[in-house]
Amino acid sequence: MRRALFFALVLCVTGRVLAQDDAFDMPLDKKVVDLGPSPANLPGVVRVRIELSCFVYRDFMVKQFDEGEKGAEWLAIVPIRTGARPVCSKAHPAGERVIHPKEWSGYFNGVKKNLVFFDAADGENGGMPFVIYDSRTGKMIFKDSYYEARMRNQQVEDSPFNELRVNYTPDGRILLIYLRVVGSECDLQREAATCWEQTRKKLKIKEGRAPVCSGYEDIRDRWTSAVAFPVEVSLFPKPTTKSIDGPVKCWPVD
Repeated sequence: MRRALFFALVLCVTGRVLAQDDAFDMPLDKKVVDLGPSPANLPGVVRVRIELSCFVYRDFMVKQFDEGEKGAEWLAIVPIRTGARPVCSKAHPAGERVIHPKEWSGYFNGVKKNLVFFDAADGENGGMPFVIYDSRTGKMIFKDSYYEARMRNQQVEDSPFNELRVNYTPDGRILLIYLRVVGSECDLQREAATCWEQTRKKLKIKEGRAPVCSGYEDIRDRWTSAVAFPVEVSLFPKPTTKSIDGPVKCWPVD
């Protein structure tokens, strides 16, 4: 589980004070079961292992079964109804919500209250697709793609926009703050003025100035751009996404 470090931060973004921290909740317990060498290993090699990882929280457990291929074989959310912790097992007890790759292919990322975050198995257009499930209903409630500086070998700045941030407001609502990554329909490098105006209006980006793209140094032809722009997402009572002030980045799509 990435971002397991606990940051005690109070952020001021877009004039709104965000309370508590922007890290995921720490599990009460974590267990990794080694189930032997993976079939993904080359003959005579046993380096890659089959692992079942279980992350226990107060009201549920998250399971990830990984055979070493791209994306877990399956993910699952197990409700804890009687107070007794479920067994960390490949078996699927009654009430377990199993998520197979046809529904979502990726890995467990973290938990915030009753929300379970899963990243994709790989990045797309320089962003990391992710989904959020409500552990109480087992339903996917939100899906998007966020920018993370480490994915693009960028210097990790002390900024609320260098990764996905999950915060509480003082009244207890959960807010997501991140740079949303979207593929544009034009080339922000070669067609800067017209492409930017088209993209800005379509995505309702607040920044008026066209960004300076990176990654075009060796590209000589027209190449569609990806754009990362700051958003704030409120998940309840239904997900709403709005553009906020902050940096805008762009680069060639994959």
